[in-house]
Amino acid sequence: MEWQRGISAAAEGFAGYRGTDIYPPTDGGRDEWVVVIHFDEEKSLRQWLDSPVRAGWVEKLRCRVGDFDLQALPGGFGPWFAGLVRGPGPRPPGWKMALTVLLALYPTVMLLTLVVGPLTAPLGPAVGMLIGNALSVSILQWALVPLLTVVLGRWLRANTRQDRALTIAGLCLVLLLLVVLMLIFRQVSG
Repeated sequence: MEWQRGISAAAEGFAGYRGTDIYPPTDGGRDEWVVVIHFDEEKSLRQWLDSPVRAGWVEKLRCRVGDFDLQALPGGFGPWFAGLVRGPGPRPPGWKMALTVLLALYPTVMLLTLVVGPLTAPLGPAVGMLIGNALSVSILQWALVPLLTVVLGRWLRANTRQDRALTIAGLCLVLLLLVVLMLIFRQVSG
């Protein structure tokens, strides 16, 4: 963490720097940290990646912990799925990441609406919505998305022509789960 604070402070001095997110290892058994550094555009990111300042910090890290992987992730949900692929392999396509997040988000929002919503209703819609959003983001970040990336990991990584059957089967399964959840919540909520 000391090293991370130092490199983040160094990155802050570069044009286009937007922030750093740190994701500690999940309970999935791998002892890997994921650090996402955000820049406003590819050019700014490239200046940081090619800089001698970053090279010096990278060398300090290699001396301490050994080697690590650098992956450029697209915007959106990419950081949630960063641990799925090691090295330069293909990343999960955006539609699979979005569908996975939807599979986590829909039941979370429905349950919070049904259970927490009545408790926060007296506080007004602005406060109730803030509480609901804070809870749903926390549940997604630290519980459901990490769980789904493990459960759906093989499907998320299936991105070649040879994996077409697995991609289609996984898509059908996720859509079926969403329909089943919708039918259950329709029965419960009317």
